[in-house]
Amino acid sequence: MIISPSELQEKLKFNEQSLQVGVYFHYPFCQKKCPYCHFYSYHGEKKDHDLWRQTIQREINLLAGEMAARMEIDTVYFGGGTPSSLRPEEIDQLLSRLGENFNCNLKEITLEFNPGSHTPKLAGFKQAGINRLSLGAQSFSEKILKILGRLHSVEDIFAAASEARKAGFKNLNLDLMIGLPGEDESTFEANILGIKAIGPEHLSVYMLEELDEVPFKQVLEQNPVSEERLVETYERYQKTLSELGYKQYEISNYSRPGFSCRHNLKYWEYQPVIGFGPSAASHLAFNRWQNISDLKLWAEVILEGKLNLSELLILSPEAALKEKLMSGLRLAAGVDWELIKEEYPGLDFLPYEERIRELSAAGCFEMSGSRLRIPSGRFLVTNSILGELLF
Repeated sequence: MIISPSELQEKLKFNEQSLQVGVYFHYPFCQKKCPYCHFYSYHGEKKDHDLWRQTIQREINLLAGEMAARMEIDTVYFGGGTPSSLRPEEIDQLLSRLGENFNCNLKEITLEFNPGSHTPKLAGFKQAGINRLSLGAQSFSEKILKILGRLHSVEDIFAAASEARKAGFKNLNLDLMIGLPGEDESTFEANILGIKAIGPEHLSVYMLEELDEVPFKQVLEQNPVSEERLVETYERYQKTLSELGYKQYEISNYSRPGFSCRHNLKYWEYQPVIGFGPSAASHLAFNRWQNISDLKLWAEVILEGKLNLSELLILSPEAALKEKLMSGLRLAAGVDWELIKEEYPGLDFLPYEERIRELSAAGCFEMSGSRLRIPSGRFLVTNSILGELLF
């Protein structure tokens, strides 16, 4: 769908006069695409990088012209792909362009960072304004890194973390993947020793999802991991990370006090986020749209002053409510049920409350005051619980 920024603005309906908004930049290029990755990314050439950089600055101008007066940007997230392939001066240019076009009061600026060849740029990234680093460690086992098709080594992870601390980063996340073929007791021990040695403020501990269209599906089919083992591994990390002082605040995310990821909380709390770059998604009130997942088609239209969207949805209140519950109930804190009822005054909540009572009796929900949440012991079956509640 090709649409002008003014046409998009006419379709968007939101009443707030000033919104706290997060910004996501999608950088789609990688040295090598990981076999488990389902995001839009590929090995780009320099001409692709240059086209992306030229176009994304134009995209900032286009969207700001219609929306900036009603927004304040407080978080920025550079994801990908491998956005640490950007030069520090390019990060600085994008943040400057954002500040020229939007009212910015940036509290958190995250960069996804691959260990290895980009490590010498860390001081430059800090100087450019990055204040949160998300280090794609994935595992502290050389064997698992090879199974995952990663290019970095365990030594590279430690080197990157050490240089990050020297550069002044005081908010460091480690991405780890668990429940993988080839895992054993030594894998768990290596990961815990790595966490203790680096002492990150935040941990994202993921299990593989959405494997239908990626090559790693074949690896998992040839070396399946039993559901029992998945549960045991997940619960072991829950227990051990809690003992190390990390609070689990979302199904896959843990942090020390005060270091929850502000930007990702926007997704889980159903707050507005504007995405820039090919395939980037945006959410604003009852509106969702997504850029086309094709660099050249995305760039061609934007450089002509329009937007090329693969999706534009104006959600009904009922659909928005379901999305809010699907994301919010991933959080350990859950959702404020009474506040939700105030936000959606025209909806009939009686069927939901009847199902909540039934599911609570089965141990799937807890209500504390007005907060509805899924007990941490049921996090692994969250999707099934939400299916029972919402559909």
